[in-house]
This record gives sequence, structure tokens and C-alpha cells, in this order.
Amino acid sequence: MTAIPTVAHTEGTAQSADPVSDNLQALRTLFPQAFADDKLDFDVLRQLLGDVVDDGDEKYGLNWNGKRQARRLALTPSLGTLRPAREDSLDWETTRNLFIEGDNLEVLKILQRSYNNKIRLIYIDPPYNTGNDFIYPDDYSDSISSYLKRTGQLDAKGVRSTTNPEGSGRYHTDWLNMMYPRLVLARSLLSLDGAIVVHIDEHELANLIHLLGAVFGEENAVGVLVWDKRNPKGDARGLSYQHESVVFWARDLTAFTASNGLTRPKKNAAAILAKAKSLLGSRPAHEQDLVAVGQQLSAWMRTQQLSGGEAAYNKIDSNGEVYRPVSMAWPNKKKAPDEYFIPLKHPLTGRDCPVPERGWRNPPETMARLLERGEILFGPDHNTQPQRKYLLSENMDENLPSILSYAGSDDALLAELGIPFDNPKPMKVAIELIATTSGGADIVLDFFAGSGTTGHAVMAQNIADGGTRQYILVQLPEVLNPDNKDQKAAATFCDNAGKPRNIAELTKERLRKAAIKLNADNIEAKQADCGFRVYKLATSNIKTWAATEDLGADLLAAAVNLVEGRTEDDLLVELLLKQGIDLTEPVVTKSLAGRTVHAFGGGVLVVCLGDVTAADAEALADTMSDWIFSLAPIAPTTVFFKDAGFENDQAKTNVAAVLEQRLGDQLLKALSV
Repeated sequence: MTAIPTVAHTEGTAQSADPVSDNLQALRTLFPQAFADDKLDFDVLRQLLGDVVDDGDEKYGLNWNGKRQARRLALTPSLGTLRPAREDSLDWETTRNLFIEGDNLEVLKILQRSYNNKIRLIYIDPPYNTGNDFIYPDDYSDSISSYLKRTGQLDAKGVRSTTNPEGSGRYHTDWLNMMYPRLVLARSLLSLDGAIVVHIDEHELANLIHLLGAVFGEENAVGVLVWDKRNPKGDARGLSYQHESVVFWARDLTAFTASNGLTRPKKNAAAILAKAKSLLGSRPAHEQDLVAVGQQLSAWMRTQQLSGGEAAYNKIDSNGEVYRPVSMAWPNKKKAPDEYFIPLKHPLTGRDCPVPERGWRNPPETMARLLERGEILFGPDHNTQPQRKYLLSENMDENLPSILSYAGSDDALLAELGIPFDNPKPMKVAIELIATTSGGADIVLDFFAGSGTTGHAVMAQNIADGGTRQYILVQLPEVLNPDNKDQKAAATFCDNAGKPRNIAELTKERLRKAAIKLNADNIEAKQADCGFRVYKLATSNIKTWAATEDLGADLLAAAVNLVEGRTEDDLLVELLLKQGIDLTEPVVTKSLAGRTVHAFGGGVLVVCLGDVTAADAEALADTMSDWIFSLAPIAPTTVFFKDAGFENDQAKTNVAAVLEQRLGDQLLKALSV
């Protein structure tokens, strides 16, 4: 690729990804005929889409006051960035887990480039809209400023949330306006085979289902799970609810199902196989009374807490395999095709066995394969309809059931960790759902982090199954009021720890203590990643133009376009986010000609944010070239410098000239920010 001989400026670096521009580009790719003079012609687009477009006034769907503005809010780029907080982090250099303090709407926008289509599981427990404080009053005009006020960072007063009682007239509307833009942004972060899992209670269950259907498509609904908390509400006005709901939705149901969907290991399958082996002892199975052994196995199984699917595996064959008989009848009311009625001959009598009324479940070729493998069970004679033999060893997994029963809170666990937090989600529920819907090196995102249960559960499950899942948690640093009796203990905790009074501090401390406990309880699994990097939402490191009456002063101030007080680390993080690079992407850092230089992706991206004098420009460019050659990147290298870091134009020109001369086609572009 031809090198660019000058150091160029990047455009739009002060804002996050622009969904509107991306959508227009996607439409331009699909329907170039619908664009004229760089504008979209809706009339042409309607013609190209034919009958798919619905121009009628009455449409099926969920509508509410503010929906249009909520959609615009999701499409408005953020002018914020994330600043690294190494002092709050644990194992910064080695961990791939992230904890982000900030308004989750802004954070979701900022993550769009780096994590688009990369998240396997979004697992959230949003506000249930019970009439308590509502802490996400989004400001369309200036969301970053609103966030800073709301968290007490902009002035002493801050902005407190208000109650959202059912009689307010905007009870459901406020909740919908809060959730809608966040779900829109969340969808684009999910991988094609990913899913979103949402806890909710009876107040907004119906609206949540409609919202997810509108954002993700009704065809991608997976189902609704009932979590039986075994603890009825004592102050119920109607039904005494003892359950909450967990709603599952896929980004693409076909891809999600193909990647095992909601399949989990049968919890007691291994124990059943071990018990059967112990009952058989050392003698070959075919030499034993298998009926009697099967009865012993059934008697033992009745003493265990087994699911219905597990309990059915209570027989043993001549090979010592545990199995269950299953009907092979066609499952639908309509009869199967004619070839599904070919009878099976009994192996002893040689006569035809009865065929199910609506035919066999499987086609002839499958039936022949099952017969050859000995997976068809015949009765004592030809008068009994054959069944299929399902071996437990080949069916160790099952689908997640629609009802889970777990106690409703982890108050005791958090008390043990010393964290004052009311009604945290139970770890057992989180582990169950995370283990079922993710694995390997998947990324799990929770942008309503609360006490940090999701992060704790991810670490625990990685230790349990050897996974390397990565978590990303987002939590608003909501200010705690020591005069509020419900927040007094938490505020005192922060005071005693010398930390700011906000909920995010509780989350981080829970993660730290959870890491210590997990490592202590699992000494053999200390290689598991129990650390986390902390980032905090802030305004961009790059100044935006703010014109005053003194144009000369404005121009001089604009010459240095970085916000005062920001560090090289701050700028580096913003650069990674704007370039779409994972915040935990491995980096190699080296000192070259007295400047710190970072290499990402094996040298595909090289960044130097230090000051460059004219005297040192050539030496820096030479040593950078040598290093890039030694790294042998698999693609041309892009090099970034801080524009304000060059002493003068000569320094900038010399760096660009040397890089072009030394790297040639290996240099993609030298850019300044």
C-alpha cells in the first residue's frame, strides 16, 4: 500500500461512532439508486422495497410519548471518552476484565467501535420501576454535562433523581424512554450468535417483551424463564408474587441455536454413570441380571434430587450403558410421509412390528442407521411397538428449564464480604445463566452492574469450567446520601474506606474481595483472571471549538487542542476507542529516543504521544522504523503522534519523511491527533 508522505490530521476524533452515518452507508451499499446529490430519496427507497413498506396510520407495536426522541438519543454520538484509573484497578497489566464508571448510555455509545459484534452475552438487571428513585433522567441536549451534574462532579448541588410513582402519568413512559436507547445500542454490540438476558418483575414485564421484540425482532425471541425466589412479597396488594422473570432474546435466533443456545450439562449425569458402574462392579454387564441392576439404580436415583429428564435414564444395557426408552412416533398431528410407515421386523420372530398411527419420527435412512447401531429397543415379540434407546453418555446436555428455584438474595454472601448492599442478585442464578449462555473466551456485558454480581459470577464460573470469559461492567457512580437511612451504611462504608460516596465504589470493593476469596478457596486455579481494569467516563481529551468574542484568543487556544491536565494514558485510551481497538488488546511498550512508544497488534498500530523536538525527530523516526521492522507486522503499520507534541512543522515533516523512506509500502499512514 502506498505510503502517505505527510503527517495528516484525523477527522471527528472528539466523538464516538456515528450510527446515522453508518446506517446511511449501509443503505448506500444496498440501494445506491436511492441516493441523489448525496441525499437519501425516500420515494425511491419505498419503490425499491415494494410492498414491505407500511404507510398506514394504524400499525401494530408499542408506542409511547418520547419514543422518537429516545431513538434519536441512541443515534446521537457521544462526545465523551474513558479515562483509565490504574489506582482503582486490580492486576491492570494482566487482566482482560473491565469496570467502567459512568452513565451506561454514554458508555454504550463509546464502546461501539471497539466492541461492535463482539459481545456474546448481555446480562442485565435494570431498574424494576417500582416507584422508587429513578436515576437515569437522560438529557438529549447535553448528556455528558447531565451525567457530571447527576453524579456531583460538576457542581456541589448535583442533580438528584425523583420518584416515579404509578400515578405520575409518565410511570411507564419514563421507564420505556430510559430502556429503549440502551437496548438499541446494546444490540449492535452483540455477536450474531449472542443473546441478551434481562431480569424483570411484574411491573414492566409486558413492556420489556414488546421493547425487545421491536429492537431485536420478534422472530428472535428465545423465551421467558420464571425465577422462583421462594419468598412471597409480604406487602402485596394483589397476588403475592414470589417470582421474577428472566427474558431471553437472541441477536439472531438461528445463529444462537446453532451455537448450542440454552444447552447446559445435566447436573447429575456424571453421578448416575458413576453409580451404574459401581453397581455393575468388575463383572461384564452381559453376564449380569440387568433388570435387577436397573432396579437398584432406580432405587438410588429416587433418593437424589434429579430433574425429570435425568430420572428417566434408569436402565442398563448389555454394554453397561445407562439409557432411557423414547417413543419413535411422528410428533405432529398430521401424518408423516408414506416412507415413514415402513415397518420394522422383530429380530427374533422376523415378523413386522406395529407402526405408530402417524408414522415413525425418522426417515428410513435414519431408522436403518439406528438399527445398525443397536439403538432401537424391541419388545419380547413383534406385538410391541419398538422404541429408541437414548444413551445417557451421548446425551449429557439438556435445555435450560423454564423454572429456576433459588433463594432471592445474596445478603449473607455480601455480609461475609463486608459489602453493605441491599438485595443483590443471587450468585447461583447468575452463574446458572452465564454458564448456560456463554463459554470459552466469550465477553459478558452488564451495564446495570449494581453490586457486581455478574463480574463475581463470571470469575467463579471460569474457575469452575476452565473458561476465560471476560466481563465488562458499567455502573453509574450514583451519589450516596448519609442522611438517607437506606444509604447510611453504604455511605459510612465508603467514608471508612476513604472512597467517594457512590455505588460504584461498593461494586469495585465487592469485586476486589470476591477475587481474594475465589483465589483463597481455589488455590489450584489461581491462573484464572480475577482482576479488572477501571475506566471512568469523562469529556473528550480533545477540545471542542468554543467561540467567544475574542477570536484571536480562541485561535491561539485551539493551537493546543488537548484538554489541560490529561495524560498520555488518557489520550491513548481515547485513540484506541476511536480506532475500534479492544481496551485489553495486548500492547508492547518501549522507550525510543527518550519517548514512550506503544505497539498494538504486533506492530499494526504504533503510537507515540510524547513531545518531539526538531533535533530528535529523525532519531525517533529511525528507531521507530527499526522496531517496526523487528516486529514484522502482518499488515501495513499506522503510526499516530500527538499533533501538539511536535515542536514545529519541521519536526513533523522530518518524522513523516523518515518513516516514509524507511518503511515504504509497510507504512500505511502517519497520523496526528
